[in-house]
Amino acid sequence: MTASNGTVAIDGGSDLGMAREGAPTAAPAPSYVNWYTVWMTSLVAVMSQVDRGILALFVQPMKRDLHLTDTQISILLGFAFTFFYVVGGPPLSRMADGGVRKSVIAGCLAVWSLATTFCGIAQNFWSFFIARAVIGGTESGCGPASLSMIADAVPKDKLPRAYALYNSGFVGGSALSLVIGGVLIGLLADVKPISLGSFGVIYNWQIVFMIIGLPGLLIAALVMLTVKEPPRKGGRRPGGYPLKEVVGFVVSQRRLHLPLLVGLLAMNFQLYGLAAWMPAFYERTYGWGPAVSGPLLGMVGLVSAMAGLFLGARLAEMLGKRHDDANMRVVFIAQALGIPFGILAPLMPDPWLALACGAVGGLVAAMGGPAYNAVLNISTPNEMRSQINAMYFIIMNAIAGSLGPTLVALATDYIAHSEADLRYVMVGFRVLLGPIGVLLLWRAIAPYGRVYRERIAENS
Repeated sequence: MTASNGTVAIDGGSDLGMAREGAPTAAPAPSYVNWYTVWMTSLVAVMSQVDRGILALFVQPMKRDLHLTDTQISILLGFAFTFFYVVGGPPLSRMADGGVRKSVIAGCLAVWSLATTFCGIAQNFWSFFIARAVIGGTESGCGPASLSMIADAVPKDKLPRAYALYNSGFVGGSALSLVIGGVLIGLLADVKPISLGSFGVIYNWQIVFMIIGLPGLLIAALVMLTVKEPPRKGGRRPGGYPLKEVVGFVVSQRRLHLPLLVGLLAMNFQLYGLAAWMPAFYERTYGWGPAVSGPLLGMVGLVSAMAGLFLGARLAEMLGKRHDDANMRVVFIAQALGIPFGILAPLMPDPWLALACGAVGGLVAAMGGPAYNAVLNISTPNEMRSQINAMYFIIMNAIAGSLGPTLVALATDYIAHSEADLRYVMVGFRVLLGPIGVLLLWRAIAPYGRVYRERIAENS
């Protein structure tokens, strides 16, 4: 539906879980079926983060065995993944908005799992670049389609809880990439390089990519065979919205989207830029190699982020009983509280204190994840959700995901001039970008409250 000013109007009921008046409605699926959908999309999110994040654990071995520089490593961590994430995101999200979302999710998972396995035989910078490009291009289709499915699978008042579960897949996958990678490289420590003759050599750390890549094929089959595609609530555009109308809708809601998007971009510069170099930070500053730092960072990150996600969901549900803008308030509170701990962690005199500060900071920052997903999907028409989620995913990954790790590397190489000073580069990122992001998120609170009240009025 298009408003008189040329922008897209919200379809009645699409964001509040109500069917439009007079439209035929399918019999609702049992609750356990809908929550199974949430669980399975969470499992796919786990695999996306494991396959994406495992590379960060092997920065030092890759530099040594493949003779790469910090800048080349940063390109593999960032640009090689995110550029093709941008390329793949729009067509895959458009496909999800206009078709069967679970098929998009399963197909993408199968392809990126094979690409992860290929990293186990890559022999140089360019072969790794190709593998990371395939992983990035196909991962771009899963997040938007999953978020759209969840919004149709559970009631509006349960969305923060459902998105907490979904986001637990992301943080769990990030943690597991460190834990599994660290454990496996420890078990494979005595494995000698395997010569493939003229083709090259497979090192012990490359075997880890093979081990973690193949299970994704089984999970992709489970998604196709066992997940029920939920009916779209209140949808009026079975073929989805074209990109022009999606852009028009975002422009019409710019008082919400502009500060939200730029604020989240500032926060994600820190997230992507610093997380990519965290194992290297512990090795360069405290002497902890990946076999030590990987499992510890993974377990601490898993526990703190999981606790933060569900605490944030509970806080959003509690505030939602009294405030229309509750979800946006939680996003703001979480990011503001996390800044001091992010600044202090790299300056700690020993690794255990750094871990402790990072754990507290990770807990409070994670509280905003479920509320952010609820903000975006509640305020968006049904058959537009995948594309708008993709827009946010793409901007975060394309700009913050690619430039963040590279800027940290460049600052370390050309400003700090010392690998040992990586810790001060990390502090600088927090000090410069943290307050900017929080201020912009604060400015998005009132516009979100107005949009939420408009949605209520349209369905009253």
